[in-house]
Amino acid sequence: MFPDFLCIGAQKAGTTWLHHNLSEQPGIWLPPVKEIHFLDHAPPSMMKRALTKQSHHVLARANAKTAAAELISGRGSLDAFRLAWRLAFAKRDWDWYSSLFPSRPGLMCGEICPGYARLSLDVIQSIAQRNPRAKIIYLLRDPIDRAWSSVAMHFRKRNDQTINEVERDQILKRIDQSKFQSHCRYEQSIANWLACFPPDQVYFGFFERIEAEPMEYLADILTFLGLPAKPAASAPGKRINAGRGEVIDPIIERRLGTLLRDEAVRAHDRFGNAHTAKWLAHAQAVTA
Repeated sequence: MFPDFLCIGAQKAGTTWLHHNLSEQPGIWLPPVKEIHFLDHAPPSMMKRALTKQSHHVLARANAKTAAAELISGRGSLDAFRLAWRLAFAKRDWDWYSSLFPSRPGLMCGEICPGYARLSLDVIQSIAQRNPRAKIIYLLRDPIDRAWSSVAMHFRKRNDQTINEVERDQILKRIDQSKFQSHCRYEQSIANWLACFPPDQVYFGFFERIEAEPMEYLADILTFLGLPAKPAASAPGKRINAGRGEVIDPIIERRLGTLLRDEAVRAHDRFGNAHTAKWLAHAQAVTA
């Protein structure tokens, strides 16, 4: 079956926090590996599935190894091993993707992958054709803070170094890359998804609520999904997979502000809430 819901991003806006919390709720099924990247990546060859160092393939192979070890030890199940093997090594196509999600009464299935926010209109239309009733969760964050967190994560993953150890020119080069900037374009992504799904099937969440009111935030998302608004476990009021407290260089902050000021304006025009007001004030302050 095609998933009942997708959390499409944004990158560094709380998707790992949401994955952790939704995984603990009865009535929700998520894949054992966050971010399958089926919808936003070309189908990989068998060699790539087996050998690539792309993180989602590495994690899928590690999950298959764990499932095999648990099956041999008697702690795991054959079904869990089959799913893990299929996720890591089977040929990827639409039938493969649909086969990952179990179809059981009372069970809501979903996937969380920040890369999906940037999908092209034709791919989003394909999703809508396969499940026109799918619910879409789009988590948002101050565009400047999100971009800074993203570029810091890039250098941590690349060389296991904090961004404050990286030359400014390297950071600016990363910021100027088209893929990096595509993650920053909230308004275009929102427009594409709303062109294919009605507004009542799209939920917009705000990163600041993770620390300010985590239980209420999670309850709102569960309500949107049509589930009981009482989380089964206490949602942590802190970020998961957070950075190392890297302090932003004022020159980098100004560059990001110049790049993203119009995004902050459009976000506040669309949502007009206390969160977007702060985003706009931030962008205006660093570009004044």
